[in-house]
Amino acid sequence: MKVKSKQPRKQRKALYKYKNHQRSKLLTVRVADFVREEYGIKTLPLRVGDGVRIIRGEFKDFEGEVIEINKNQRAKIKEATFDKTDGTQFHPAIHISKMVITKFAKEKKMDAWRANMIERKAVFGFREEELTGPKKQKVEEKD
Repeated sequence: MKVKSKQPRKQRKALYKYKNHQRSKLLTVRVADFVREEYGIKTLPLRVGDGVRIIRGEFKDFEGEVIEINKNQRAKIKEATFDKTDGTQFHPAIHISKMVITKFAKEKKMDAWRANMIERKAVFGFREEELTGPKKQKVEEKD
């Protein structure tokens, strides 16, 4: 769904009105290089429980677990905290474009939806084995 208006207030309103299946496309995050080599994918929608590394901003090079995802394309990280003047701590919302997924949610087994998405995306990623394909054997002709 593309926002057609040039007015910022209408663009923000359209982002708030997105349905969940449209919003999941907006919440896609890059995958770290070592995970990319293992699974053969470049991006994946962010989920609560995923391990991320912050690559820009005040919390650069922080690694932690996602504890909450907002509708505004922002996530809260467990290890990134600010201290208030009264001594309490809070987790600031960090935009997802400043994050890279380093590991998937801590589950015994990856859920079927995410596994299917990885398989589907990996097919279009063209791993080296798929590019080379099976080797054909030469057939010798007898005269």
